[in-house]
Amino acid sequence: MKPGILTTLRPYFLPALVLAVTWLVIASITPTFRGAASIFSVLEGFSLVGLVALGLAATIIAGEFDLSVGSMAAVAAVIAVLCEGAGLVGAVLIATLAGVALGAIQGTLIGRLGINSLVFTIGTLIFLRGITYILSDSAPIMIDAYEITDPLLERYGIFSLSSLTALVMFALVGLFLTYTRWGREIFAIGGARNEAIAAGVPVVRPMAIAFALSAGCASLAGALAAMRGGSAAPQNYEDLLLSGAAAALLGGISLYGGRGTVFNVALGVAVLSVVGAGLAARGSTASLVQLVTGVLLLTVTTIEFLAGRLRLEDTVFAGLTGRRARGSAGAGS
Repeated sequence: MKPGILTTLRPYFLPALVLAVTWLVIASITPTFRGAASIFSVLEGFSLVGLVALGLAATIIAGEFDLSVGSMAAVAAVIAVLCEGAGLVGAVLIATLAGVALGAIQGTLIGRLGINSLVFTIGTLIFLRGITYILSDSAPIMIDAYEITDPLLERYGIFSLSSLTALVMFALVGLFLTYTRWGREIFAIGGARNEAIAAGVPVVRPMAIAFALSAGCASLAGALAAMRGGSAAPQNYEDLLLSGAAAALLGGISLYGGRGTVFNVALGVAVLSVVGAGLAARGSTASLVQLVTGVLLLTVTTIEFLAGRLRLEDTVFAGLTGRRARGSAGAGS
């Protein structure tokens, strides 16, 4: 295998290893978590936590963080239920576009005003949750005479409309970030913002796009969940931020910005889905799921930190030895 391929695969090795080990352990202790049922459970994780993690990853790569994704998903769920007269596709589309617009405005303000995104999105988190309570009249709302069928699930048994929609979004966002100029600008301002600005890379546009992606993905997740369940509640998805962030970090998205891919997010979501679905199949409590997730996250981040430190030390050592070698050659001549 060529060194270039090894370098390309290195960011995926640890999360892929964690996924393989986690799946083997869960499958060995949970007989019901095998075959098509296990694959279905993992894929379903992409339709809610996966979409939120995907959007969050865009802001993290840009060197920022969106704390408002849980509230964004909740308000989108309420909007989707209120717009159920437009049909399944119409309601989801309206809620998602509303989220994209709000996210773009949020990112534009953060970029133009230079406000810390953590501070700003705390405000939008509270604001959007208040909007959710107003729209729902502070009570759960339901779709009258609700009935929906899922032809994909009935035919294939592992895919649902929600999970397939999420997988398509993963592919589209991955292509956008990798192969478009606007996507590369998000990496540029996250990896080395001052250098990127000096090179002529704008800040406001990639910031607006990153937060639009985050809000759009969270809104899509909330709308899909609401239309699948036929209801929405203003207090829903308060813990969704933590799950999405854990999935992104488990997959290898760097908190320092400028590093990570959609495939990293997919690996992290898969790990989280395996843990959640596998332990749920055993009848374990939510607290145990959180405990295992926390242990995995601490383990992965510690290993990545130590590995990064070792690579830095190797680079410095190689630079020093190379400098000494050049100095000795110059003295000899």
